[in-house]
Amino acid sequence: MIPKHSVRTAALTAAVAAATTSLGGCGLVSQSWDVRFEVNGPGEAVIGRKFAGEDDRQVIETRRPLPWHEAVSVGFGLNWVDVVDARPGTTCRVEVNGELVEQRAVDAAGRARCRVNLQEDER
Repeated sequence: MIPKHSVRTAALTAAVAAATTSLGGCGLVSQSWDVRFEVNGPGEAVIGRKFAGEDDRQVIETRRPLPWHEAVSVGFGLNWVDVVDARPGTTCRVEVNGELVEQRAVDAAGRARCRVNLQEDER
C-alpha cells in the first residue's frame, strides 16, 4: 500500500511542473536581466525612463543633477531613457547584466534616447 502523503506529494510535484512549463511558455515565468540607465554630463538634464513591465503612467520626466543612474531587474520588453535639455557632452547609456549595449551623445538640441528591447534567450 502506498502512503497517502506520497500520493499527494507526487500529485503536487506534477501540478507544479505542469504550471511552470505552462507559465514559462507564455512569458509569465521567464528570464530576467539587470538593466542600468546612466546619464553623464555637466549640470542637469530632464530625464524620463521606462523599464520593461512598468505601466506607461509610471513614466515621469524630471530635471535631475548629473551624473544620474538607476538600475532594475526586469523581464523581457522595451527599456529606454530619454534625455532632454542637456548640455553638450552629455551622454546616455544602457547596460544589461553589466555590459554596455547602447551609448549616445545628445544632439545639438540637447536630446538623446538610449534603449534596449530584451527578448527571451538574448544576452
